[in-house]
Amino acid sequence: MTKKAIQFCLVGLLMVTFSLTALAAGAGDIKWDKPVPMAERIAGQGPVEVIPADYDDYGVKLSGKKAMLTGYKLPDGWKSAIGGVKNLVLTNSGGLKHDPATVLNAKIFEKLTGVHLDLIEMKDALLWPKSLSVAMARSTDVDIFYSTRSMLEIPHMSAARWIEPVDVLWPPEARALYPEKLLDTIKGPDGKYYGSPFCLWAMHLFYRPSWLKEAGVEVPNTWQELVVASKKVDDWAKKNKGPDFTGMVYGMGDRDQLHQIWSMTTFSQDKRIMVDGKVVIDPDAWGMMTDLWTKGGMSKESTEYQWSSAPEVFAKGKAGFIITGGVYMKNFADPEFGTGVENDWDVTLLPAWEGVGKKGVAVAGNDSWMMNVSISPEKKAAAMLWFDYQRSYQAQFNELYLEGNESVINAVYEHPAVMKEVSRADLRRPTVAAMIGESYPPGMLEILDVFMEYLHQVALGMESADAARTKAQQEIDSIQ
Repeated sequence: MTKKAIQFCLVGLLMVTFSLTALAAGAGDIKWDKPVPMAERIAGQGPVEVIPADYDDYGVKLSGKKAMLTGYKLPDGWKSAIGGVKNLVLTNSGGLKHDPATVLNAKIFEKLTGVHLDLIEMKDALLWPKSLSVAMARSTDVDIFYSTRSMLEIPHMSAARWIEPVDVLWPPEARALYPEKLLDTIKGPDGKYYGSPFCLWAMHLFYRPSWLKEAGVEVPNTWQELVVASKKVDDWAKKNKGPDFTGMVYGMGDRDQLHQIWSMTTFSQDKRIMVDGKVVIDPDAWGMMTDLWTKGGMSKESTEYQWSSAPEVFAKGKAGFIITGGVYMKNFADPEFGTGVENDWDVTLLPAWEGVGKKGVAVAGNDSWMMNVSISPEKKAAAMLWFDYQRSYQAQFNELYLEGNESVINAVYEHPAVMKEVSRADLRRPTVAAMIGESYPPGMLEILDVFMEYLHQVALGMESADAARTKAQQEIDSIQ
């Protein structure tokens, strides 16, 4: 073959390659600021309507309930970008019968785009190992991963290049709709955005008013007061109710909940877990957590409780205090769930730190979606549309109004229906405003295992608090 013929062939190959690339569908074809600017598209509000029967799906009955069914606008170019995609496979935390907002939003998305969401119901404890196994195998069996602790999981997944960055979804005008401290939790170590938050796990202090009255204690305003109050309630409960009743329960067998209380007791002091790029156990925060067992009324059984099992203990009337998510404002009021508390429970902001005085301070515990980097360009485009919709005002209204999860959009709390009909909106909004996002190194989940081991040793009387913290920090330092 002559030199000129070789050059001609190379040019031809380049032209074919360019042509195929130009014809390929994908997220790059989506015009996110059309037909209106992105922030306007995702902030659109429709009416609050009764859900019709054709939204019943996934074995969940939604018809007859009220929610927001319109408002969000799809961006221009979405149809060609997703090509022939007709379904996406997603993991979901827990059973869908407990996630009516997820079901409703999935149906709204399907009606908007024609893309059906195959939601895999999974126990929370299985989500992370299953996501890891799919990602490590570069499998395309799952398109979108559910992250229940994005500030812990996104750094790990993004550092390994197992999830797709989505910076195009987060220009300044879009970020302005959300608490700035929240968005830090969906960043990777490289500073790029890798997720789309769709609900918040905002923590509150729940208590039994009658128990506190009988035990002769006031509602605690500080962590220090909580230690004393929970001990008095524990003593009263065991004397008057029985040995299987307790002063306080918490999901301390759950790494996510463990991270939550570590953050609460640290952040409420105006301190951070990350110090000069390293994870540090603050001595005062550690002392407060261990005091809840050694000096307070926290049950030893709490070392085994998961995020959902501790509230069940409280709901059955077995404990005087619990710190858990705001969604339980709705659940404890449900007579089928709150079988042992009836009308004898109340809720308040998280305690302040004595001498600092800021109540309700906690980590921005947001659930988020993460996109499998190995899926096709067309599926990535469809996944980004789901990310875009899920963070919208419409979807966020449904999370708060229909299900009771906290919204990631500040303005939702100003909606007249929310202010009038959602329980304790007066507590929910300041809690979300006080949230702090902190991004952690890829090994943070392993660090939490170390933290849990030594905290449990103190709770079970196997180690002194100071010695356990020293050993835990040494092991954590060896990981960093």
